[in-house]
Amino acid sequence: MSPFEYLILFLAIVGSGLVYFSFKKIEGNYLKLILSFTGSFLFALIVLDLMPPVFEHLQHRAGMFLLLGFFLQVMLDFFSEGIEHGHIHVHTHTHKTFPIGMMIGLCLHSFIEAIPLSQSNNTHQHLFWGILLHHVPVAFALVAMLIQSQVTKQIAIISLIVFAGMSPLGAFVGNALQSSSINNLHNYFDYVMATVIGILLHISTTILFESNNDHRFNFKKLMIVAAGAGIALVVAFVDLIMKKVKRENANTPNPPTRG
Repeated sequence: MSPFEYLILFLAIVGSGLVYFSFKKIEGNYLKLILSFTGSFLFALIVLDLMPPVFEHLQHRAGMFLLLGFFLQVMLDFFSEGIEHGHIHVHTHTHKTFPIGMMIGLCLHSFIEAIPLSQSNNTHQHLFWGILLHHVPVAFALVAMLIQSQVTKQIAIISLIVFAGMSPLGAFVGNALQSSSINNLHNYFDYVMATVIGILLHISTTILFESNNDHRFNFKKLMIVAAGAGIALVVAFVDLIMKKVKRENANTPNPPTRG
């Protein structure tokens, strides 16, 4: 990623969390619709852009690491209480101590999820915006849970900054892993990608099925989900056309120059 993208990702997450101090409460239906859109977009992105090259390179081994990532996220959910799914409701009982397990689980998820952003292709741009939109309700939920758990405002803001830094840090480490020549670490990047795909697959499907309390689709949600998947499909189609044009231009011989 470019330095500008690192900055945008960090500031967008921080800004989303700070919104809590101005509004205290945002209509839950709006956040659920945002979650539905990003969940659908991420799921379509996984199927159309992320999975094919990983399975092409790793073949049947990709499935094993994808499964590893899926159940790794199940374990992270145990600590984070599913806040990465955008849950903004807080338990009726309040915690008088800092919820360290939730914070660790959320930060690990954010760090690992951003590793594919190190890719230097169009996929990283699509994933960048998907992750950014995904973290908007998560940041708000984090601050809400901390404040309502009797954590001071200063500690809540520091925690928000730490969380916001995890995605840029994950992208930075992913870039270092992909470009590293030490012990041929770059050869293992596809295995990391397969694991991250499993994590994203768990997150996106959970968002889609949990963004309604009754786990049912209404018409508005159906349209939002279709829009998210449709945009990812259009983007993937445009990318295919652009790649085809580049290949044709590369194979077209240059006209002879007149002496």
